[in-house]
Amino acid sequence: MSLTRRMFTAGAGAAMAAPVLADNRLHEIAIRDFAFHPPVLSVSPEDRIRFTNHDLAPHTATAQDGSWDSGELEEGASIILTVTKDWTGGYFCAFHPAMTARLHIEDHK
Repeated sequence: MSLTRRMFTAGAGAAMAAPVLADNRLHEIAIRDFAFHPPVLSVSPEDRIRFTNHDLAPHTATAQDGSWDSGELEEGASIILTVTKDWTGGYFCAFHPAMTARLHIEDHK
């Protein structure tokens, strides 16, 4: 397959847009085998986190202090949440309280 001028121009435009998207990183947290993966994640306010449930059982990602919550995630469901400066780091599954994990929320001043 040869590279056409149109394909090159489209690729160059996408590459130029990438630094703008990098400001608000998208992190992935998989819910698998009744655990959050990774169990500890460093994020900053305005970053986004996609929680995806890979288990047959429903799960949530719920802040220990109730400051944020994913709501119920059925098998295969995802939700993207945006981190705010008011978030706290410890979280668990409301249906399975032994499932715990932690966000390290970095402050960018």
